[in-house]
Amino acid sequence: MAMAKTLRFVPLVTTFIIIFISITITHGHVTSITPRKVYLVFLDSEIIPSTKPAHLNLLKTVLQDITPEESLVYDYRSTSGFAAKLSETEAKHLASIKGVISVFPNQVIHLDRP
Repeated sequence: MAMAKTLRFVPLVTTFIIIFISITITHGHVTSITPRKVYLVFLDSEIIPSTKPAHLNLLKTVLQDITPEESLVYDYRSTSGFAAKLSETEAKHLASIKGVISVFPNQVIHLDRP
């Protein structure tokens, strides 16, 4: 009788384990232990073109534990640059690359209301 009760839980436990492993495999690479914030990156368009593929390739050279697609927040077309989620170390490394004019943290500024 005790064996029958135990066997009823096997499918439930097995299902839980399969779901847990699936989530871990599917989303495990997205979770980063490196704290990130959004940085604005401005480029010299004569050295680095203002295109999404160029921005992704540039990010690929500095990112440590996320993909360029996960990091890229926005591509600017009116100016040569982009916004990306970077660690402080990645931002400093990016700033040292030829063709990168500036890298600085994005800031939200609230205007005073009358």
